[in-house]
Amino acid sequence: MARLTILNPGFNSTIQDIGRLEYRAYGVPHSGAIDQDSSRLANQLLNNQESDAVIEMILSGVEIIFSEPTQIAITGAHCKIIVPHLGYESPCVIAVKTGDVVQIGAAMDGNFIYLGIKNGFQTEVSLGSRSYYPHILDNALLKKGDHLSYHRAEKSIDQFDEIPSNLNASLKAYAGPEFHLLNRKQQEQLLGTSFTISKLWNRMAYQLNEILVNDLEAIKSSPVLPGTIQLTPDGRLIVLMRDAQTTGGYPRVLQLTEEAVNIISQKRVGEAVDFIIKN
Repeated sequence: MARLTILNPGFNSTIQDIGRLEYRAYGVPHSGAIDQDSSRLANQLLNNQESDAVIEMILSGVEIIFSEPTQIAITGAHCKIIVPHLGYESPCVIAVKTGDVVQIGAAMDGNFIYLGIKNGFQTEVSLGSRSYYPHILDNALLKKGDHLSYHRAEKSIDQFDEIPSNLNASLKAYAGPEFHLLNRKQQEQLLGTSFTISKLWNRMAYQLNEILVNDLEAIKSSPVLPGTIQLTPDGRLIVLMRDAQTTGGYPRVLQLTEEAVNIISQKRVGEAVDFIIKN
């Protein structure tokens, strides 16, 4: 089997797929690509299964070398890619040859870059997924010198149309289980405020800067999902993401749609979002 070697892993690069969908009852986080739309697109451009594993990069790209020919697709945050004697910009599909070194630059907008490969990366499966997560797989992050297996592929690449990006600041959400405990003024503040992304963000959660008036008591530990928005005792909102815990004790005031989770994942520190209740 062919293999890709990591020459420079960038910052917090991991293998991700659609995640662990059937183990939340056992306390296992969902995991998987933070921006599932971009991960899915990388696979679609290669005619892969949408569940095939990709490399997810946060803010900075990777430098990699290929042992055999294949095709790769780069999606997500806008970035530049250098292949020997050629330059590309994402989103794009590239045919690579034996020995090619590919350099993926830093994200110029957004946070998460995705690299798909023809037929997906053939890495270890645990609990139904190849997604990296501490204590489930031996690897938590890609490291210099890591080898990732893939299938050799020499088929020509199909052309694809220009792909529009979704930079919408309005995020659709459902009323959360504790939304009704907010009084009218609190509800109006929640839905009428433009919130900005704080410096406290990662694959587990995004904290927002603005503070709401909050007199709600903590709740009994209850199920939460990626996209659950919790209201903390000090009035801050926490948007749970793919690696979040499976239960929590803060009031769940909103639940983002799947599309909204993907959109907010690409919002940078200081960028604004607001919430719209979806009926």
